[in-house]
Amino acid sequence: MTHLADPPDRPTAMNNATGKRLLALIRECDYAHPGEEEANELLFAGVRADPRRRVLDAGCGGAGTAAWVQTRGLGAVTGLELDAATALLARERHPDVTVVEGDLQQAGRVLAGPFDLIYSMTAIYAAPDQAAAFREFGALAAPGAELRLLEYADPRGLFAAATAGDPSWGWWHPLRPRTLPDLLRTAGWTAVQTRDLHPEFVHWYRRLCDRIAEKRHEITREFGRDWYDFVAREYAGIHEMVRAGVLGGVLVRARAAR
Repeated sequence: MTHLADPPDRPTAMNNATGKRLLALIRECDYAHPGEEEANELLFAGVRADPRRRVLDAGCGGAGTAAWVQTRGLGAVTGLELDAATALLARERHPDVTVVEGDLQQAGRVLAGPFDLIYSMTAIYAAPDQAAAFREFGALAAPGAELRLLEYADPRGLFAAATAGDPSWGWWHPLRPRTLPDLLRTAGWTAVQTRDLHPEFVHWYRRLCDRIAEKRHEITREFGRDWYDFVAREYAGIHEMVRAGVLGGVLVRARAAR
């Protein structure tokens, strides 16, 4: 058995480098976001190939999506990742992608724009000050730049009440589709469009839970029983929240106002 880190001891454990390695094993591809390449295809639908396009992956994780974007000629990607060990993992796995360590909410401290396309795959939900993150993106955007998000959503405004007092959910801040357009507009984004992805999230998380069960022995062998128990419980809980309609997904597109 390979011990890549101590057993998970906090709710955010899947957002560290070991969690990213574990998800890559489960998904059989280097992604941490739900839907894997199906989600990539949804997020980048209609984006034409242009290797000169300057692209920011906000919350790039292990940089699997950033590498996917570059491989398809959609642009030259800079990835921004908060966790130092995950940023190092991304550079090791995808050396052709520029990966910068930093906070989405203070992106301008470590990045210099402008970027023509800014995207994020299930990373904004973990930012306590989403308004600050969107303002930072706006400041880094080129005139007419596009923002694309594939994110967790609170579609019916039930999330806070359903998770009250549970520390495992206390750091989650899923987007609220009803108020999101105004939040983005105040941060310098316009022409906001949203699409509900609840059916897709139900399917993606059911499939993920099935994969975790199928790979039980492999996960236990490589990461240990504690990690298997944690990841099985973690994603069963997310799947139940999605199935119940407390948690969902949303696809967002917007344009820089300036």
